[in-house]
Amino acid sequence: MNSILTKIQALPKADVHSHLHLAGSQKRFAERYPNANITFPSRYNGLSGMIDFIYGTLNKVMITSEDVTNFMDIAIQSAIDDNVKLLEASVDAGLARFFDNSIDAVIETVQTLKERYNSEIDFKPDLGINKDLALEKVYSDGVKCIKSGVFTGIDLYGQEVGKDLTPFVRLYDMAKDHGLKTKVHIGEFSDHLTIENTIELLNPQELQHGIRAVDSEKTMDMILEKKIRLNICPTSNLSLGAVAHLEHHPVRKLFDHGIKVTINTDDLILFNATITEEYEKLWRSQLFTFEEIELLNSNALTL
Repeated sequence: MNSILTKIQALPKADVHSHLHLAGSQKRFAERYPNANITFPSRYNGLSGMIDFIYGTLNKVMITSEDVTNFMDIAIQSAIDDNVKLLEASVDAGLARFFDNSIDAVIETVQTLKERYNSEIDFKPDLGINKDLALEKVYSDGVKCIKSGVFTGIDLYGQEVGKDLTPFVRLYDMAKDHGLKTKVHIGEFSDHLTIENTIELLNPQELQHGIRAVDSEKTMDMILEKKIRLNICPTSNLSLGAVAHLEHHPVRKLFDHGIKVTINTDDLILFNATITEEYEKLWRSQLFTFEEIELLNSNALTL
């Protein structure tokens, strides 16, 4: 087993589903904030429980623009620690509230981080848009980010059930026109029909999670036909209750259907599993062989 772990650790890896200000390791966080005294739970009460923890606990530490920058900085360092060579992580447009509501300051901060770590990692930031962000801000700040040349992708997230995605069609068309990779969070807690609706409306290149596609051959075939990649986060799914047991995670069936899937951390500071540890868990649970893990890793490293 040690030899397998050594092989996994040695793999040049990618993390393509991550939220930058939540992507630092708990170890790096404790080093930067030794007096924070936060106990991170292993399980959260669904998506709402995770959000409550972020706003009720973590955001008592992340209170200034300097803190936000620190959180993003330790995220990139944590990826480097795990031999991650490609990091695609979303930077939430709503973080502008920590920078005197200046999206320009956020863009400048992200550009500085890209330059700082350019020789160590290929950091490709996604523009993160929460569905609950006021549409005026979505388009005023979002368009600035798209046109800045700093972001290489766009990612839409938030509550999956009962959310109309029509208001975001124009933004996604604009992102495509500017050459940004398009991602959408869907199908972790919502059903396969919401996945189909999202694909029809926004035509994304990648889905973040998308695991409930497993419930419909039609949905899986649609994903396969359109060559959409699923960026899956097993420990996150388990911690939030979207999956009951790792051994029965839908990723295996999606993989066997021929869909291109990747394995990612989602929010490393919350779920405490690096890419290496995610792969190790999948191997230990006998969901994937080491050779298949190499393929999953290759899926993440290639477009």
